[in-house]
Amino acid sequence: MVSMVLHALALLAIALVMSDAPRRGAQSERSAEVGIALKHTEGDSQYFETETSPRGSEAKASAAEPSDLLAEVLSERPATDPSEVLPKAPGAIGASAIASGGPIQPGSRGGPAGGGTGGLGGKGRVNVFGTSGEGYKFVYVFDRSSSMEGSGRSPLAASKQELIGSLGSLEDTHQFQIVFYNEEPTAFNPSGEKGKLAFATEQNKERARRFVGSISAYGSTDHMKALEMAIKMQPDVIFFLTDADEPRLSARQLYEIRRRAAGIQINAIEFGIGPKSGGDSFLARLARENGGQYAYRDITKFALP
Repeated sequence: MVSMVLHALALLAIALVMSDAPRRGAQSERSAEVGIALKHTEGDSQYFETETSPRGSEAKASAAEPSDLLAEVLSERPATDPSEVLPKAPGAIGASAIASGGPIQPGSRGGPAGGGTGGLGGKGRVNVFGTSGEGYKFVYVFDRSSSMEGSGRSPLAASKQELIGSLGSLEDTHQFQIVFYNEEPTAFNPSGEKGKLAFATEQNKERARRFVGSISAYGSTDHMKALEMAIKMQPDVIFFLTDADEPRLSARQLYEIRRRAAGIQINAIEFGIGPKSGGDSFLARLARENGGQYAYRDITKFALP
């Protein structure tokens, strides 16, 4: 009896499993297909017809992958040089210029433009009556008091000629200023701004020649005012020329000049009559204390005008 019951239960379990299989298969089939139902009517009868579309692996095969679409779009566009698209800063060099080995123009960022005796951005070397100095900025301080007129041989005419020749050695990237003085200093002022140095362009050199030509000798002498004016301009080198033994610069005045100059080279040129007498002049001391050179010139040796 017990065996019969167990046998019946086993048969019932098998039947249940078999009856569930078609239902699972239909669900699997439905999960693999998407159906479209079409309704048909013929007389009093109606029936439905379905069309299915594949899903799963077949559906994936029929649709293009997004990554494939992106690759296809990118492959159709030409490569772009970023240097041709991005905005360029002033003075920037593009990739194409570097690749072609194009020259970097003077004045662009990265280096100074200009000339001078030392090459690109070089210093100028200036000479006045045997004294010399190097730098970018030069100030000429020349005496124009009445004693500079002379008799027959004009010290002022000789100093003017030397000054114009010295300016000719400057490049247009160098700067200069001219101060003629008696009891008061008179500065070259092409820009209209007092105390401003001028670039040594051909135009400014021509203006300087006209200024120098307009200077005449008269009045007394005050060295200190002219030197103070020149020092305020902060040049690299000052060329100081005078024929005046009097008034001499005192030790206190020489100290004050050295303190204010603070490293500016001061060359001193002394005009005199006949051979130089013995002893150390205040002009030699002025040059020595300010890292400069001293020269003496006998005005009787100057050529007649």
